[in-house]
Amino acid sequence: MGLDCRYVDQAWAHGRWATGLVLHAGLAVMAGVADVVAIANTSVAGRGYGRHLVGLGGASTHEGLRDVGGGHGEWSVHGVDTPGAATSMVAQRYMEKYGATATDLSRIAVGYRQNASLNPMAILGGKPLTEDTYFDEPVISGPFRRCDYALSNEGSTCLIITTAERARDLAKRPVTVAGAQSIRANRDSYVMFSRPGLGVGFADEFPYSAQSQPVYQMAEVSQTEVDGLFVYDSFCSNLWMILERFGFCAEGEAPAWVEKSGLTVHSDLPVNTNGGLMAEGHFSGYAHLVEMVRQLRGEAGARQISGASVLQWATPWGDSMIFTS
Repeated sequence: MGLDCRYVDQAWAHGRWATGLVLHAGLAVMAGVADVVAIANTSVAGRGYGRHLVGLGGASTHEGLRDVGGGHGEWSVHGVDTPGAATSMVAQRYMEKYGATATDLSRIAVGYRQNASLNPMAILGGKPLTEDTYFDEPVISGPFRRCDYALSNEGSTCLIITTAERARDLAKRPVTVAGAQSIRANRDSYVMFSRPGLGVGFADEFPYSAQSQPVYQMAEVSQTEVDGLFVYDSFCSNLWMILERFGFCAEGEAPAWVEKSGLTVHSDLPVNTNGGLMAEGHFSGYAHLVEMVRQLRGEAGARQISGASVLQWATPWGDSMIFTS
């Protein structure tokens, strides 16, 4: 492309790195080692361009042998070597402990699909999902049905990070990264898309209550001031983990929160208005950040959150960002 970049960073193209890369880009700009940083991410699928990358990932890479035990806490020795199988244990444990049901799980997939129906770029936007059709889907790894999994697709995203002073001179209205906190790495936080306290994998089981979250302190807002929530939804149960980890509800109350509030643009707290990884497409979470920018600029069309000015991105591992207009 003829580029001559003076600052480069590269990381795994996974949603758990989205916060880190935005932070690194912001720090590079603040430190003066870069003026403008483009965060480019491309997702490929085995049936598409990924077929040319055999040996670099996919079926040839065992999750349990990567990142010292897998990026989600999988252990190959037990035969649990995929993110879906590992996270299904999280969902099953949660359901057993708190009495959540498959109907509770279905509300998440249905809600994301409803949001996708308003997104012309969503892969599943034209394929409605109801509770009845959800239960028609095959079980892949109990309790997960096919609708509980993120999509496998190809596509790219790009985010541009620069200083507030430089952004004021640009054609588009800038969006501010107002607060952030990094991923947590300890035996209770970095396991199988689980919040701490569930006791899955090698993590301990204990009563959980949300601790103080630096992302809110840095952005000088509270949970009640968040106009929309964007979560890394590789699997439906991720939303339960995030709602409880960040204190939107108490331990075991996430299913009731979803039933009462809903997830659509008309809800008290809309979640993944683009449809997320499960209905728009799997862009490693970066498309969620693109959607947040569109929402804060008032460019989301039929799925626009009225008066959106504070939006949050979060994952079950505890990393998070808040964007403001």
